[in-house]
Amino acid sequence: MIVRVSEASVRADRVEEFLQTLRDLVAGFPAAHDGLLGHEILVDRAEGTRVQYVSRWRDESALRGFAGEGWADSPVTFPGEDAYLTGPLHLRHFLVDDAPAAETP
Repeated sequence: MIVRVSEASVRADRVEEFLQTLRDLVAGFPAAHDGLLGHEILVDRAEGTRVQYVSRWRDESALRGFAGEGWADSPVTFPGEDAYLTGPLHLRHFLVDDAPAAETP
């Protein structure tokens, strides 16, 4: 499984509008994108202008189907997204460690 985290720094006066636009956009993603296992929108408690879209993908092939060949470096954006942001999106990917945690005595 690959976890994709796209982090936005949103203009303070546009946070609610950005969140609603993002919610509307991603609501249909699970049905539209094979291999999308789940997703969330996260808002930083301490800094409410930091918003992350976190998605979990079955494998690289599924993620490539969503984000294209440049999936590792290029964020997926929506039209007009730049007007909400104070800078470019930050994109990171994580592999899920499925190994069981060692038990402590």
